[in-house]
Amino acid sequence: MIVHDKAHELGRTLRSSEEYQAFLAAKKKLDGEQASKTMVQDFFKKKLAAEYELMAGNPEDKEKSQELQKMYELIVLNTTARDFIHAHMRFQQLAADVYKIIGDAVAEGMDLFGKE
Repeated sequence: MIVHDKAHELGRTLRSSEEYQAFLAAKKKLDGEQASKTMVQDFFKKKLAAEYELMAGNPEDKEKSQELQKMYELIVLNTTARDFIHAHMRFQQLAADVYKIIGDAVAEGMDLFGKE
């Protein structure tokens, strides 16, 4: 089926993209520095927990937001952690762009609960 062929082609293109290659290189370097890796893991865990709270309709916890900000300030001082976070963000943006393009391409008929 041609759609599957194109999806596999897209997968190969993403895998060979500059953004993904930079992400892999940053991850490999991060994996070699346990203290930096732990710092990044802790940051992502707390960031994800805060995002879940907001999605659940809970108000923003100012104390947790300040803690995240302080953690990020420490991360940017650590070259390995900072480079990983930035590479991760760039690849995530690329992936979000691709998802949006696909979603926009098949949006017709997907608005079951849209305006009437």
